[in-house]
Amino acid sequence: MTDNATLCSLRRKNPGLPLYSVHDREFRRYGTVFSFEGQERLAEALAQTPIPESGNAYVASEPALEAVGVNAVLSEACFGGKAVQAGFCNGRGYTMNAMEYHRCSEINLTTTGLVLLLAAPEALHDGVLDACDVVGFYLPPDTAVEIYPMVMHFAPCRTVETGFNSLVVLEKGTNMPLDKVDTTLPGEDKLLWMTNKWLTCHPASPQAEKGAYQGIRGDNLTVRI
Repeated sequence: MTDNATLCSLRRKNPGLPLYSVHDREFRRYGTVFSFEGQERLAEALAQTPIPESGNAYVASEPALEAVGVNAVLSEACFGGKAVQAGFCNGRGYTMNAMEYHRCSEINLTTTGLVLLLAAPEALHDGVLDACDVVGFYLPPDTAVEIYPMVMHFAPCRTVETGFNSLVVLEKGTNMPLDKVDTTLPGEDKLLWMTNKWLTCHPASPQAEKGAYQGIRGDNLTVRI
């Protein structure tokens, strides 16, 4: 199926969810499509990372991806020379569940295709996000994007039954455990869930069961294929 056919099929099956391609102008407020030296080698390494039979798996720093040797290239391109980590989020998930943001860019690359659920920073009000402010973007195979700092996102959603793979490049140390999490704190502090990771979740989500701040209102969005 071509990229256009995939997007058209997703739109037919998800009439209540605004869905665009990352190549559409609507993506510009959230991120940018780009290419970089070593992208093909990194994509080949990503294609070898496992996709779980159910759910999603996240690895913050994967030696097989970092051994490709493009961390320095990506650091200069999107992180102002700061040290970065290259990992992956692979899976068969199709539900929003939560939304997070970082105070740095995030680079995603896929060889399978996937849907990113995104929301603009201004859509978040004291930890509360309305699901109607979330927009879906189809990321075609062998395409890389930079998601801008503070843009809300979470694990991608599959576009095929066999699941998705996604490179995740972030500032080094992001998504590491904190000594303490306190969702009763005022303001933004109640969302701090891991290092450089602020998160709000839907009440009907695994993250809510783990004690994350429950700030998503409306439907727990799903992407039907």
